[in-house]
Amino acid sequence: MLCPEANWVTEPSKHEDQLKYFGVQCIMAHRCKTHQILTIIFDTRQEDSEVAKTNAIAEDLFRRTAAYAPDMNFDGADQPSAEKPWAKWLEAELGFRNHWYPTEASRNIPDNGHKMIKLLGEDILFLRRAGQLYAIEDRCCHRGTRFSIRPLCYTDDTITCWHHAFTFNLDDGRIRTLLNDQGSSLIGRKGIKSYPVREEKGIIFTFVGDIEPPPLEADVPVGFFDEDVAVCVADPYVVHSNWRLGSEGGYDPGHHFIHNWSKYSINARIAMTFGWTSTRDTLLKTCLYETGGNGPSGFTRIASETSMSVAATIPGRNGGPAKEVVLPIAGGQTAEEIEMFGKMDFATKVGAWLPCALTVDPWPFPGVIHNEYYVPRDANSHYYFQCGWTKVDNEETANEWINGQLGQVRWKVPVQEDFTVQDAEAREGIEKFYAEEDGWKQEQIAAFDIELLMWRVFAGDNCRGVQKESHTKGMFKR
Repeated sequence: MLCPEANWVTEPSKHEDQLKYFGVQCIMAHRCKTHQILTIIFDTRQEDSEVAKTNAIAEDLFRRTAAYAPDMNFDGADQPSAEKPWAKWLEAELGFRNHWYPTEASRNIPDNGHKMIKLLGEDILFLRRAGQLYAIEDRCCHRGTRFSIRPLCYTDDTITCWHHAFTFNLDDGRIRTLLNDQGSSLIGRKGIKSYPVREEKGIIFTFVGDIEPPPLEADVPVGFFDEDVAVCVADPYVVHSNWRLGSEGGYDPGHHFIHNWSKYSINARIAMTFGWTSTRDTLLKTCLYETGGNGPSGFTRIASETSMSVAATIPGRNGGPAKEVVLPIAGGQTAEEIEMFGKMDFATKVGAWLPCALTVDPWPFPGVIHNEYYVPRDANSHYYFQCGWTKVDNEETANEWINGQLGQVRWKVPVQEDFTVQDAEAREGIEKFYAEEDGWKQEQIAAFDIELLMWRVFAGDNCRGVQKESHTKGMFKR
């Protein structure tokens, strides 16, 4: 939405070199002379053929959700109904079943080590024996004893229940023997669930589901597996909110406001704006949805056209004066500085991917991609799993990024230890509303929430299944 003042001027960028550094190819800035409000139009779009190939999905999603967002409805949009088109998203309190999930940094389960991790409500015991990583349900099929209380591995490929001596294969969960009844007819039967695991670039991925696992590449953002990409992995931590609040919050167009208090934003003097609202036309131009194939299903916002406002007005009441609110980081900056840093901020490509991933390219510096996941733990918490990627051309640089100072100062310290802390805080700040106050029905949708509604529908349409409470009780295929 443009400033209502009529005195607009068009001016070329005064910082072409810096903006090209951030990948911005074509920029036009409109400035209101009365207020320091910028409408910035820039182009990081891919070829028109790719836009045409994927836009049909965006158009379909917009048609199905427009009636639920104010000022977004149009002729031809589906009429609102009692059952929302994102019903499957609402069902997925515990996550999407039959998907791969990042689970832990490989370094945190050393040889002869073990760790119990709750995923999608299921208690899973991870063990590394003789260099091999295994994942089994943390529940003996006999009477439900938790192996993790006292893991007994008399051999490198078995686990023995410390309660009644049932002994299971670690790789397939079958009963190897009963130490107190070695002629038992139970021997050889399927006993406990074993989970497929795969380790890539320092991350343990676990498949939670019942079907034959698809390739891991189908659930991880494109680029992660490139041979020249090094990945710095932070230790995941628990955020006390449902995973869906993380998935929506990562790309929420209205949430940028919270980052005005980030130390990184302050030190870099980046005014993060009050957020933005897309029109139908710009949304369909800037969001590319992808499904099927060998890669993940999701979308990338590849360009943006928005009002980037560093000042706004709270109207007065009953003849009282209006109050101008200026973003804290914008205070004391020149108009040129605000323009330059604002364009840099909006030059990123944001992607959301099933089952629970986000990518921001570049962030926080050129050549760095921020990747995060909101891994369901249970109905009221998730693991915040974050990693930073960069391209490298030799083993020494790769090691310095993965294990040394390079990855720390270029990604982990400014992002995982600072910038995304506000994101976790915001999720916990709305958890009670959604968990206890019927927030999924009571939320007051704003126009900029149309992107969240589209993602809810897309995710429900393309997930491989929904995790049920029965699964957390062991009622699944073994």
